[in-house]
Amino acid sequence: MTYLEELTNTRLKQPHTLAEGIPSSILNIRKESIKQSLGGIQMVGHRQSYVATVDGVMYYDDSKAENVNATWFTFENIVNPVVWIAGCDDHRADFSELKPAARKNVRALICLGNDSRHLRSTFKSDVKLIYDAESIETAVYIASQLAKENDVVLFSPGCRAAKGSTSNEERGDQYIASVKKLGE
Repeated sequence: MTYLEELTNTRLKQPHTLAEGIPSSILNIRKESIKQSLGGIQMVGHRQSYVATVDGVMYYDDSKAENVNATWFTFENIVNPVVWIAGCDDHRADFSELKPAARKNVRALICLGNDSRHLRSTFKSDVKLIYDAESIETAVYIASQLAKENDVVLFSPGCRAAKGSTSNEERGDQYIASVKKLGE
């Protein structure tokens, strides 16, 4: 019996609870069911995109994650330890929602950009290793030195790039090129 059939057979058969049963049934749908439903959707470029495995470390490009919610969703799909490369030029981004995910999954944080104070102050009690990188290429190199076999190196900025800087597609392309250089 499917989850939806169970809901129909238990909650919706009660005559005077139909109006109450539907919203609670919708809210009780498990995350796993949602993930399975979305599993067949073709992902767009630069969004949770596998790049390569180098020395047993898996590299993913999530450069289209230009807000905290997008990065949060990505963390929901990762079970391995993460070396996270995040953008930090947008001081308006509220990264505090990512603290539980960082505490659980992030081995190291690499702050990309000119000013890492915002990210450092948000995650200083949740992530032991925090580094700065002025370029994506430097961030990938640092990540390659920190990551261990079966780790994930994730480029998921969580915020927009600084004005006048490259687009998320260009940053994703730079990340992919830097990862490919590691494999050469």
